[in-house]
Amino acid sequence: MKKIKMGLVFLLFIVSVLSGCSSKEGAGESEDGVVTLKIMSVSQTEQPDGELEQKIADEYMKQNPKVKIEFIGVPMNDLYKKLTTLATSNDLPDAFTMTPEFMRTAHDMGMTANLTELLGEEYLKDFYENIIDEASINGELQLIPWNATPQALIFRGDWFEEEGLEAPKTWDEFIEVAQKLTKDKDGDGQVDQWGFGLVGTRNGSGASRFIPILRSFGAAEIRKDNNGNWITDLGSDEAKKAFQLYGDLNNKYKVVPPGVTESGFPEVASLFATNKVAMMITGPNALGAIYAENPDLKGKVYSTPVPKDIEYSSNFGLIGYGISENSEHKEEVADYLKFLVNKENSLQWNKDTGRLPTRKDVGESQQLNTPEMAGYSEAITYAFHLPEISSYSQFQDIIAEAYQTMLTNSESVENIVKKAENRAEDLISKE
Repeated sequence: MKKIKMGLVFLLFIVSVLSGCSSKEGAGESEDGVVTLKIMSVSQTEQPDGELEQKIADEYMKQNPKVKIEFIGVPMNDLYKKLTTLATSNDLPDAFTMTPEFMRTAHDMGMTANLTELLGEEYLKDFYENIIDEASINGELQLIPWNATPQALIFRGDWFEEEGLEAPKTWDEFIEVAQKLTKDKDGDGQVDQWGFGLVGTRNGSGASRFIPILRSFGAAEIRKDNNGNWITDLGSDEAKKAFQLYGDLNNKYKVVPPGVTESGFPEVASLFATNKVAMMITGPNALGAIYAENPDLKGKVYSTPVPKDIEYSSNFGLIGYGISENSEHKEEVADYLKFLVNKENSLQWNKDTGRLPTRKDVGESQQLNTPEMAGYSEAITYAFHLPEISSYSQFQDIIAEAYQTMLTNSESVENIVKKAENRAEDLISKE
């Protein structure tokens, strides 16, 4: 009997040792002490972003040979669904691309670690305060702010100068300019250059471009009233004007290339790069993609804030990395992310991709005052903070469904905004 008991004790000991080894290897640490950090990145699916991010990681690994970084590339439009699935199965990587649009959902699901505690308040003083606020919930940082992509209007500065045109400040001026730049360039009777490249797909990429337009007319997709209650302006006359503008650009003025509802960011950026469109509302990340396809456009692309009806508007377009609450290598991930956003890497990232830096010392650089970047530097001063509501990403789908219906001219604007208002109010009622 005594031998049997001793045998059981020994067996339990072996099982516990093996379990410990399994847990350690699963956490990403090999027998030789090398820690593997798994990082889910949307940048890996874009160019030149992916190559540059890998180059930064390679340099970090060279300086820190006990760390191995493995990227998992996921397109931005698939990110939120992928993270939700992985969180549900308790299989999140050590770090993952995170945005303010999704961070409340991620926080409520227990995905994200408290980065204020992990990085330290002293370190975070190097970042712009409004950006730290945008990336925090109740004073707890949810993502390390890597770069900002506020929405602005980019345009062919060389074409504008040839035509004697100025950057449009109002939507009336915008329509006039777009009409003048919509042309039959080769004389075959068919338009082959359009004034405006419109991202019309039903996703967050399209919605994030429309929301500043909506707000420029004085309407908000969701906001708090004077009593602190959530309300929506999607049924307002101001919202009707914003949606009508989108419809008119395609259906009335015909300054938009055909197939607009299937034209996502990659397609429109390519049209811009190949001299097919004169203007595009986008973040500065588009510059990197455009120059990668057509280097000859460097120095010919300018930026200006999104035109207005009542007031200028933009978003922060903030993107960064969250660290998994369940990661066993939070300190190692945090150290890599500090390296990622240091001054040298941030300046190179801005130069190669166009995205704006988030650190004060980087923002003082002269390279942010060129004609191509000046509009973005101004636009971020008009950026609005995202409403602190966990269902915010669903409001983007409401917006996208509405403008797509408007672009196809299949319903009246009255019906479109009424449906959008009803969906929004239903979401608000569940908060």
